[in-house]
Amino acid sequence: MRVISLIALGLSVFAAPVVAQAQADSNTSATAKTSGANTRVACIFDPTGKAGPLYDLFQPYVAQVADWGYEVETRVYADESVAAGDFRAGQCDMAILTGLRTIRFVRFAGSLDMVGGVKSYAEEKEAIDAISAPKAAKYMQQDDYEVAGVTPLGRSYLLARDRDDLTDLDHLAGKRVAVLNYDKQAVTLADQAGLSPVPASTTSFGPMFTSGSVSIAYAPALAFKPLELYEGVNNNGGIAQFPLGMLSNQILIRKDRFADGFGQKSRTWVANNLFEPAAQQARGAENAVPEEYWVTISDEQQSAYNRLFRSVREQLWDDGWYNHRMQRLLKKIRCDADPASAECSLDSEGGAID
Repeated sequence: MRVISLIALGLSVFAAPVVAQAQADSNTSATAKTSGANTRVACIFDPTGKAGPLYDLFQPYVAQVADWGYEVETRVYADESVAAGDFRAGQCDMAILTGLRTIRFVRFAGSLDMVGGVKSYAEEKEAIDAISAPKAAKYMQQDDYEVAGVTPLGRSYLLARDRDDLTDLDHLAGKRVAVLNYDKQAVTLADQAGLSPVPASTTSFGPMFTSGSVSIAYAPALAFKPLELYEGVNNNGGIAQFPLGMLSNQILIRKDRFADGFGQKSRTWVANNLFEPAAQQARGAENAVPEEYWVTISDEQQSAYNRLFRSVREQLWDDGWYNHRMQRLLKKIRCDADPASAECSLDSEGGAID
């Protein structure tokens, strides 16, 4: 299959209630089945807590880690910045964070979540399978960190309090948008679209949107109901039925806290066992959004959005924010899926695709 050879080539050269403190599980999530097992702390970002879908999704993984000889204590965080900070400070041996956050630890893996990087679950699966393969192992590590698994989080969508703002990019100019304060690509996108970015966090962007202090927000469908984002679109608002890109959850580990080879074994297991459950969870959330909230984007405006996304990616290529190897890989995957796309012949993101 052509995409496999392209991948091989490329690799060879939401807001939640404000509960920012970690909710430590008083009982370990799994008991190791081998003698002399070591305890490891896994810090999991789920804005809705232990009853949330992300925490639930990763319980089979926690059990699998126990089979590999580690007793796992889980801590759940409603605020991703606190989870990432605790991980960086060494209070967590493992953290489950979004790719938007992981990019600051392992740039290659975190760059998977670039705007317009991949456009479907099928394309995302090709990318995740490629970066989870043994030949990609050295790229999934950086300094003291390693990404030990990647799952889909779902499509990221623009939400507006006035649905007319979504039908034409020109309508977005001057509107206030909640931007996660660590998400450089969102700031770049807002700047190029003429939006006015307002710094936000995973615990504040929802109230900012629903209260009207910002007109625009972005989030995956999984955040729509639990974070009550529908309160911001209930009257004349809507959700653009054209994704900004595909988001991911990533399992980040401190390499010195796990045995050699753990990261690769973990990536293989996650790719083989968690991709489809995660994709089903994300699709289910998308399908559960009431039909009346979706705003159809015309073919002409879809082309305008795609040009905007490409311009953002080109700027962040030049800035060195995205990992170039990942950026090239994703362009090849997109062009394998749609060879007639205008970008495939352009000298952008590393050159034209043959």
